[in-house]
Amino acid sequence: MGSDATTASKPLHPAVESLLRFVNDDLLADSKKKVERDTPLFDEGWIDSLKILRLIAFLEVTAGKKIPDALIVMDRFRTIETIAKNFLNQ
Repeated sequence: MGSDATTASKPLHPAVESLLRFVNDDLLADSKKKVERDTPLFDEGWIDSLKILRLIAFLEVTAGKKIPDALIVMDRFRTIETIAKNFLNQ
């Protein structure tokens, strides 16, 4: 997983906490392991093509706006923190 002592001690921003809860409790409900805010989601195979669609839908509902196709690129979805910064105005 992708945590260290520094990451673990910082309090979570509400947007990060909400996104982390969705990914772990919904997208990864069948997994015994859980991601953390700095876990590489694609590099480690946590998120696949179907899960990314559900994640984008969650982000659009949470942010209250559609995400333009041009913004849906891998670099914006690397980690929970990256996603929150790019799409939830964290």
